[in-house]
Amino acid sequence: MKKSLKLLTALVMSTMMVGSLVGCGAKNNAKSEAKKKTNEPVEIKVAYWANSAEQKHYEFTAKGIEKEYPNIKVKLQQYPTSEEFLTAIPTAIAAHNAPDVIIFSDEGNLEYIANGTLAPLDDLIGKVGFDKNIVSPSLYKGWTYEEKLYGIPGRAGTSMLSVNKKMFENAGIKEYPKTMDEFLQDAKKLTKDGVYGVCANIHEFHITQYVHAFGGDWNFGKTINSPENVKGVQFFVDLFTKHKVAVTPKQLGASWDGEVFAKEKAAMSTGGPWYMGYCKETNPNLEFMPLPIPKGTVDSQTAYSGGFAILEQSEHKEEAMKFIKYALRDESSVDLYKTVGDAPSAAKILPKYLDDNPQLKPVFEHMEKVGMPFAYPEDTKNFNAELVKGVEEIIYKPGSKTVKQLLDELQEKFGTK
Repeated sequence: MKKSLKLLTALVMSTMMVGSLVGCGAKNNAKSEAKKKTNEPVEIKVAYWANSAEQKHYEFTAKGIEKEYPNIKVKLQQYPTSEEFLTAIPTAIAAHNAPDVIIFSDEGNLEYIANGTLAPLDDLIGKVGFDKNIVSPSLYKGWTYEEKLYGIPGRAGTSMLSVNKKMFENAGIKEYPKTMDEFLQDAKKLTKDGVYGVCANIHEFHITQYVHAFGGDWNFGKTINSPENVKGVQFFVDLFTKHKVAVTPKQLGASWDGEVFAKEKAAMSTGGPWYMGYCKETNPNLEFMPLPIPKGTVDSQTAYSGGFAILEQSEHKEEAMKFIKYALRDESSVDLYKTVGDAPSAAKILPKYLDDNPQLKPVFEHMEKVGMPFAYPEDTKNFNAELVKGVEEIIYKPGSKTVKQLLDELQEKFGTK
């Protein structure tokens, strides 16, 4: 998740660069049409960063495409790290030598939609006959802006509440929290003997879980200072200031929230399915329960995805969309969770993943019903930085400002109408 945000930040194009992207569109289309008339195979370049398991999966997604589409060849451009990827792709775009398709997360993608880097996909979907219904509907929200779709989810991501089962048993708590009121009461009972009720990482991902739980939404910058958002952020702040049941990873010298939870320094933590593998490796004896995010005033849970997007600069958008259609075939979705261990976006295949990971079933079923995108404002990097800085100031410098004042400032600076 953090790497995704770094990638998105690095892909920001300057105004001059975006102008050149738009200006060269007609010329690129003309070149594409000329090549089609020669009956030469069209090469679609697909770029991403991946570890060895992910690379094996991406090779599977492209394997055999020439049988389905004889006029298409796929060239995979793997980058071992997000840093290498985020250095190379903007340079390629500036040189008009960019890939046709990039694979990345929808966290903060409004920047790249708004500046014209990504191409809208609605017409292309119709042209190639891609069935949108194969993907869980909640995942499209993070790729949709002003009624246009800019990406096709390939893997499903969601948030969840991780609960230390043994700590709950030892505290005599017989039921896991379904509401934020229950969550708070449990956190109070569990905060003792050097252990905190909840690890609350002061990070936009975690703050957003509480915003969503209280009916809030950043709404791409339209409702930053809404009463619902104020209530969600205030609840988060109060875990530290009023109730004193929360601890940050930094306070304990940990690198991230999962480490605090795995080392059993906190009984609960908001996170995601990635806790599963990490905790199993770090603390094999840890017994924990993945749960949906508790209800504040509404049932809600963050839903996001790693998806396929087509660059506006691409000369072969229709062929790129055909590749995406091929990459989302059933056997490719199965390979994703078998090879990589990630949840697929495909509504039909996700239950098979959950058969292999039954403890996550309530979490993903909740996501499919009430999933909400991050929907950060256009200037995602700076909004997130100032949100985190402002919340830290409220927590550590009592009286410096209120949550309402902070969100009013952010609305003024980053908001849209």
